[in-house]
Amino acid sequence: MTDANGEDWQTLWHRLHETLGGKWAFHVLRLLSERDAGFNEMRRELDGVTAKTLSKRLGELRCHGLVSRSVEATSPPRTRYALTPEGERFVSVLRDVESLVSVADCGCGRECEVLTVDADATATVCTEGC
Repeated sequence: MTDANGEDWQTLWHRLHETLGGKWAFHVLRLLSERDAGFNEMRRELDGVTAKTLSKRLGELRCHGLVSRSVEATSPPRTRYALTPEGERFVSVLRDVESLVSVADCGCGRECEVLTVDADATATVCTEGC
């Protein structure tokens, strides 16, 4: 299936999922959209992420060209991560989408968080299974 530009949209969306599908990828990008950060600083701020997962996610995001890594010649050396220009463009789109997403309480008496997006940025109520 191709879009108006002749590109296979399914392939593009698979690549998008590969880029952002890993746990904590969105969180890392969101944090770095606020400021550059060191590894331990990110690990502390992203409550619950393990060092192994954070390291893997940063490697993947660097591989996709969204995050850069620099090492400062201090003692001990200091590593900083930042968004690349491509990462900044990518995150700006995500931040636009962020304003359209809400978590709705379905009102059925159990935890039923439903992510919703609509034209008016209003939440819809979960009715399935309630």
